[in-house]
Amino acid sequence: MNPIMRNLIVAAVVLVAGLSFIGVRFYAGAGQLTTLTAGMEVSPQCTAIASPPGPEDLVVDHARGMAFVAATDRRAINAGADNVRGGIYVIDLKGAPSTWTLRPVTAHVPAAFQPHGLGLYVDGAGKRTLAVVNHTGDIDSVELFDVAEDGILSHRATVRDRAMFALNDVQPVGHSAFYATNDHGSASALWNTISDVLMLSPANLVYFDGTSVREVADDLGYANGVNLSPDGKTVYVAQTSGMALNIYDRNIETGDLTPVDFVALGTGLDNVDVAPDGTLLIGAHPKLVDFISHAADEKNLSPSQVVRLIPREGGGGVADTVYLNLGDQLSGSSVAATYRDVMLVSGVFDPKILVCEIAPPPGS
Repeated sequence: MNPIMRNLIVAAVVLVAGLSFIGVRFYAGAGQLTTLTAGMEVSPQCTAIASPPGPEDLVVDHARGMAFVAATDRRAINAGADNVRGGIYVIDLKGAPSTWTLRPVTAHVPAAFQPHGLGLYVDGAGKRTLAVVNHTGDIDSVELFDVAEDGILSHRATVRDRAMFALNDVQPVGHSAFYATNDHGSASALWNTISDVLMLSPANLVYFDGTSVREVADDLGYANGVNLSPDGKTVYVAQTSGMALNIYDRNIETGDLTPVDFVALGTGLDNVDVAPDGTLLIGAHPKLVDFISHAADEKNLSPSQVVRLIPREGGGGVADTVYLNLGDQLSGSSVAATYRDVMLVSGVFDPKILVCEIAPPPGS
């Protein structure tokens, strides 16, 4: 065999071995090698309320007894539809769950509006700001809304910055200040796809102090949900491809963060809700390839999971699964939040929100 042919064969073997390694690593890292069966489901009693398509994120205002829901028809966008406008909706939680419906409260401004993640800030005087990620325009933006007593929104400001190029979620910490996640490391679709396949961690968390944007955390694998402890001293960031929750101490004066803990949860974490008692609920995707397949075709089901984490001082905590479904009841769960003794769960695409019983914490 001549040297050229031998080198070609060696190169081909190395290439195939490399691609095989990448494929196995990706499938394992995406949870595809984990077996889920009907016998493993965690199935609390749930009822469904109708929603516009894509209620990807929601946040509960516990003091006023209402939930804000961000919904966008992502399948229509993926299909190439023009001028798809999503909206923010309110659920009045003060009545019986059987009466709960979604009421639109979106301001007419901005005219182009495709909401994604959202977060609520309430100051000591009760003034409220709702911050919402918006995926219209040349670069993503965060829209800031004033919230009236009945939940109606009045648009106050648009924040855009070149450092906010792949926004996913936002958590306000003031009426003009917020943390926001970039779920990828660039605005390039090609590079982002490559980084996803290689399971890289180029995503980050940025902070807007009311004047400028700066990076405050990096090396995150698809940074997704971000939230704050009730005392404002701890920031939580969910990694989807990293399948872990990052916990940071927060300097309230400067907004700077110090890493405290890294909690591996073994599932693709999405949005993070923090209850008034500090308990976390995290919507999750146990099988990320199934979720990608579901995004392409609604007939392909994607398992849904909700993880509860009761933090302990100094980091970490006690985690358990309070909801797990193979995808027939709800596919692609992205968020869960408690209100009193029930839990609201919704997903990236399905036009519904589940209202479920929630089991007491372990050992209670």
